[in-house]
Amino acid sequence: MKSLELLTTTTYNAPAAVPARRHKANGTATAALLIQIASEMLTTSPTLRKRLGVTLTDLAAAEKVRKELSRKGL
Repeated sequence: MKSLELLTTTTYNAPAAVPARRHKANGTATAALLIQIASEMLTTSPTLRKRLGVTLTDLAAAEKVRKELSRKGL
């Protein structure tokens, strides 16, 4: 009898599913975010920078472009 008590499971009542609504795409904001992510990855990884042939000067230029895009997105 005790083994049956151990095997009882609790039930989980998931909340009612709400249909997901897609947000409007903002191309400039998305591009700025992707540039930021890539820039952060390349800044922290000298090996990856060397493999891709990207310099810190290139990353600084990408940061300027990202800032410009984020201003346009607002």
